[in-house]
Amino acid sequence: MGFSKKAWKAEPGEERQEALAWLERNSLPVSELKDPDTLRRVLDALCHKLDGTAAAAKTVKRKKAAVNEVFGVAVERGYFTRNPLNGLRWTAPEVADEVDPDCVPNPKSSTSAKPSAASRPQDGAC
Repeated sequence: MGFSKKAWKAEPGEERQEALAWLERNSLPVSELKDPDTLRRVLDALCHKLDGTAAAAKTVKRKKAAVNEVFGVAVERGYFTRNPLNGLRWTAPEVADEVDPDCVPNPKSSTSAKPSAASRPQDGAC
């Protein structure tokens, strides 16, 4: 792939050239990552899954930590003088403590589940 130093020695195949061209067309210049509004858009994008639905708060936190680590490496290698996320005012979405009604058994199904649950081993084995 284009990110492998070993691959730089060889001419990339057509599929790789197309992928690299797509990345070039759809990527921002690194210099734009110094702009706070751009960074907020990046962090806001972490809040959504590929299908456009909201990502879980823990997922957003994990993704933000990964982006922060990337910026740390970029500072270490001299691409930035400081981590552009430091000092940026942005709030991650709150955890929804809502219970999905589809996941809660109704009284009839919970009553019918009692006999089968009682017959299971009590040692924690499934």
